[in-house]
Amino acid sequence: MMGKKINLNSDMGESYGRYTLGNDRALIPYVATINIACGFHAADPGTIHTTVKLAKEFGVEVGAHISYPDLMGFGRRRMSLSEREVFEVSVYQIGAVLAFCRAEDVRLNHVKPHGELFLTGVRDRPTARGIVQATKAVDPTLLLIMAGDIVASECAAAGIAMVHEGYVDLDYNADGSLILDKMRGERDLGTVAANAVSLVERQGRQASDGSWLAVPTQSICLHGDMANAPALAHAVHGALTGAGHRIVPTRALVGGPVPSRVAVGG
Repeated sequence: MMGKKINLNSDMGESYGRYTLGNDRALIPYVATINIACGFHAADPGTIHTTVKLAKEFGVEVGAHISYPDLMGFGRRRMSLSEREVFEVSVYQIGAVLAFCRAEDVRLNHVKPHGELFLTGVRDRPTARGIVQATKAVDPTLLLIMAGDIVASECAAAGIAMVHEGYVDLDYNADGSLILDKMRGERDLGTVAANAVSLVERQGRQASDGSWLAVPTQSICLHGDMANAPALAHAVHGALTGAGHRIVPTRALVGGPVPSRVAVGG
């Protein structure tokens, strides 16, 4: 079998004030794309700035990791926001990362929801539409990293390119919904690496009950707050490249124009 192109992305910049979460510098060499917390579930201005500079140093794609306004709950609690409210909080957060990208002459590449905002957007059309329309309003050439048919249809209607995401360090229920761990302990390296190979080669993986689950995947997320995140990233990267697959930026998967209005002087 010929090797395939696959993107690896990771959520980063999730520290806050004096508190450090994750090991971004150890993890970033293994991924092509990062999603930077925008201040609503994690991050402060200094953390956002530091993470944009880290992305610039390693030459990886930068995205805004938008969330429900839930700093205390780390964005992992569902909130009842209208479509308009989702639009407004999303535009606000994208703008925060965009400003630091402009300050560092880095392009903003994409948007990716975090936690419960992601999960709600997958199953709730008004939430999905709010996210998609916010992305388009800031810049229609931004990509959206998400999953599911509802989001895909909203992206198609809005003319936004979507990158389909799969997970290897979280578990899926049989209905395709994610099991969102509140505490992120260590994960088995072999199991996570095997999940990654399965997503790339078979476009699916086992659900928590052992059943087969189809998961269309162009990008695999590696969570930076896992207890052994760098080791997991190393294992996944090694398993995929060892099987002949290529780790590429999202733009190598979808083509089309790169962001323009997000560039300095654009």
